[in-house]
Amino acid sequence: MNQLPEIRIKNAWLLRENTSVHLNELWGDGKPLRSERYYEKIAEQYEKAWKPYENKILKAMSRELDLEFRQNIIDVYIAPWFFAFSDPMIIGVIYEPDEFIDILTHELIHRLLTDNRTLPYDLFLIPHWENLFGKNHSFNTLVHIPVHAVHKAVYLDALKDAKRLERDIKRHQKYGNKDYTAAWDYVESRGYEDIIACLKRQCQVLGKKK
Repeated sequence: MNQLPEIRIKNAWLLRENTSVHLNELWGDGKPLRSERYYEKIAEQYEKAWKPYENKILKAMSRELDLEFRQNIIDVYIAPWFFAFSDPMIIGVIYEPDEFIDILTHELIHRLLTDNRTLPYDLFLIPHWENLFGKNHSFNTLVHIPVHAVHKAVYLDALKDAKRLERDIKRHQKYGNKDYTAAWDYVESRGYEDIIACLKRQCQVLGKKK
């Protein structure tokens, strides 16, 4: 097994003071942000929740795709008034610690797919994924088909936890996220094993061309 990256979960006080404070002025109904200690505590709770799962999850996604993370350290910044995205890796404080495990896994799969030691880091993957999954998807649906397929493998084959999978799908349905739901529907109809097998073959072919 290739070396796994170190995941560092950080209370992003600089991001909070330079960005979250302005977002709070727009959307915070006049209420100030919480104290420094409050956000430190959330970062600590997220770290405590994540660590028991870290190695199993990272090994599973790397094994499923036969890819190795390019970075040996991945910083995860925690700040208010954000949801979650993978580059830079920023996750908001709206998630319960147990849910944070799944959110971080999702973002790490994005990172592994787009920044690994097999493919050029600047390779534009969209046309290649369109060849695999079709051109009739929205951008957000297309980029989440591979993510959801790998995440389903993590849920079922590594964690043996179908309830997490069900919670993930229902969360997107609850908040009306049609693109994410469409990606889950595609994964369910085609099968996550077939999608992952196609991704692995494609990565091997593209990796030889770099």
